Amino acid sequence: MVLDVKSEDEIRTLTYIIQNIVAKITLNIDKEFVLNEINITLNNTEYNPERFPGLFLRFKHPKCVIIIFKNGKLILTGLKAFNHVDLVIERLILKLNEKTKIYINKNSISVEVVNIVITADFYKQINLDLAAIKLKNTIYEPEIFPGLVFKILKPKKSVFLIFSNGKIVMTGIREESDIEPALVNLGRMLDRKYLFKIS
Repeated sequence: MVLDVKSEDEIRTLTYIIQNIVAKITLNIDKEFVLNEINITLNNTEYNPERFPGLFLRFKHPKCVIIIFKNGKLILTGLKAFNHVDLVIERLILKLNEKTKIYINKNSISVEVVNIVITADFYKQINLDLAAIKLKNTIYEPEIFPGLVFKILKPKKSVFLIFSNGKIVMTGIREESDIEPALVNLGRMLDRKYLFKIS
């Protein structure tokens, strides 16, 4: 992804990787799940109601965790590709329909992505001391943590963890199509405020 072209000799670039997709899944069920039965019937589960009210179900391919609550609400976390969300849901329904007394109609499911975690690299050193002064909505305490936390509301509400080596962690985005605009907007803002160190 090209951030900006200042001249033919200077092109600022950016790469990013999706590290985690968190989705909220609602299954419209007639009666509550009996999580203890699911725990006994399915493999790769963990259920300890004294510590946490949900049952953890782990898939290895693609690697992810589904947290199942008795009311039919689920949290899916750990995926790195959007096309895996439907695949995991289909596998979950198949497992529940085949191995338990539960029957779930695929058409009665609603899925909402609630967070995407992205790592990115601007390949330029960033002056975090100056960024803490010039940018609003920042937290920077280098004695405690080496990154600067920067919260923005536009173009989309998101939170950036910015490191001096140019690496970024972004969270709070819900749509895949919002990733690039948010990162490009951040890069241009850092550039405009002269926060990239000149090498």
